[in-house]
Amino acid sequence: MKNEHILILGIGALLVSFTGLANAQEAPKPVSIEVLKTRDALLKETTKLNGLKIKLANAEAQTKKLEKDIVTANDLVTRSTKESKEMSAKMIANAGDQKLAKKAKSAAKTSYNDTKKAHQLADNLKSNQKSIVSLKANIEKSKVKIAKMDQQLKFSGAKTVK
Repeated sequence: MKNEHILILGIGALLVSFTGLANAQEAPKPVSIEVLKTRDALLKETTKLNGLKIKLANAEAQTKKLEKDIVTANDLVTRSTKESKEMSAKMIANAGDQKLAKKAKSAAKTSYNDTKKAHQLADNLKSNQKSIVSLKANIEKSKVKIAKMDQQLKFSGAKTVK
């Protein structure tokens, strides 16, 4: 009897161990160094792409702000130029009036400063638009690099993580 119990327990233990071995997962195949390097480069390029997209979004927001500022500056230039012309006409009519001459000089200076500010804003807008074009080109280059690396990983049979 004792021997039968030991035999049954031994057979049971063997069955449990064989079942466990049959259900055990296969050990993962080692990944080549080249695949790991490609994954690393892909991660870096994806990070770079995300940074470029953020810069592009900021530049586009800046463009909208600059366009609004230019409209405001152009309105100021129009008003200050009109005021300067009116003061100049009054000064010509009253050549000896010192107060009027100071007001005309002040109006001309304001008109000059407003015009200078409007030109500066226009230059900033032009520079920002060039930056946007450059960022879009860099984003496209980065997307091509990512697609190429992704294709390399698929070709090598490795899974990519995006």
